[in-house]
Formats: sequence, C-alpha cells, structure tokens
Amino acid sequence: MTLTKVLAKYSKNSGHAVNVQSYDSPVGNAIAAADDDFLYIVTFENSKNFEKCFETLAKELSCSFVESENKILKRFEKELSDYFEGKLKKFTVPTKTIGSEFQKSVWDKLLELPYGSTQTYGDLAKDLGRPPSHSRAVGAACGANPLLIVVPCHRLVASGSKGGYNSGVDRKDKLIELEKTFS
Repeated sequence: MTLTKVLAKYSKNSGHAVNVQSYDSPVGNAIAAADDDFLYIVTFENSKNFEKCFETLAKELSCSFVESENKILKRFEKELSDYFEGKLKKFTVPTKTIGSEFQKSVWDKLLELPYGSTQTYGDLAKDLGRPPSHSRAVGAACGANPLLIVVPCHRLVASGSKGGYNSGVDRKDKLIELEKTFS
C-alpha cells in the first residue's frame, strides 16, 4: 500500500498531528514521522512492518497524519544526511517508541551497540539476562522496530549469517558496509 493510502487509512480526526516526510537515501526512500516533540517512525515503503508502524502510532496517539515537515523532521533529515556521509555515529533527535517492555528493552540495548560493529541475536539476549535461546524473540523485536537506522537493528546478525532485516537483507548489508567504511 502506498504512503498516501496508509496515511489516509489510519489518520484519526483529532487535534494531534503527526508530520510525515520522505527522504532520499543511499539505501532507498526513507519515510519518517514525528510530532513537535518526538520522532516515532523511520521506515521504508517496502519494509515488512511499514503499514503496522502507522497503524500502531495512530492507535496509540489517536493522531492525524500530515505530509509536511516540522522541526523534528528537519533535524532528522540533517542527521540522516550526516549519518550517510559518515559524520554521525549516533542519532540525537528525540525519539519515542511504542511497544512491549521486552521490545523496548531490546531497542534500548541496540542503541548501545557501537557504530560499525555487529553482534549476534543470542549475544544480545544474554546481555538482557536471558538465555541465548531467546534469540528468536530478540529477532522478532528487531522486526517490529519502528525506528530503522536510528535504532540500529541492522547491527544484529545471526550466528554464521547476516540474519534477516524487515527492509531486506540487501539494505542491511549496505548499512553494515557503510558503517565499516567510516569506522
């Protein structure tokens, strides 16, 4: 479903507007959503959870979506550009995530992974105090990540392979390669 159709489908009649903007990037057209306080979504139209991100946000905030920029999205655009030029190693734009406590704990741990590094799903599970067998649950939390690139789930890999990525393994490979180039 196209961005315009998704926004129309999930917009609520409310006074709370969330701005949505698209940005060209070396790995495809990134779509971001933010209100005046927080960045909530960074995704790609071909991401597996693309529509779900907007559905979840609309349900949580009871918001309407407006295709225009605001101060948070302008800041994100600058940081995204700097990231792809190798000038930014960690995003500082204010974010807010919507998910279960487990998902949030995984996303918080992802923010601690150093730029240019990778870690296995099992190792991240251990870092959370869980057995490595919880690597599938960690992978599922990564698949639900609404803030791609900003919350760097692309840095998680499977033992012996790259693992999955809800925006395609090719995109994941490019992000890992980009970071290795500038590390």
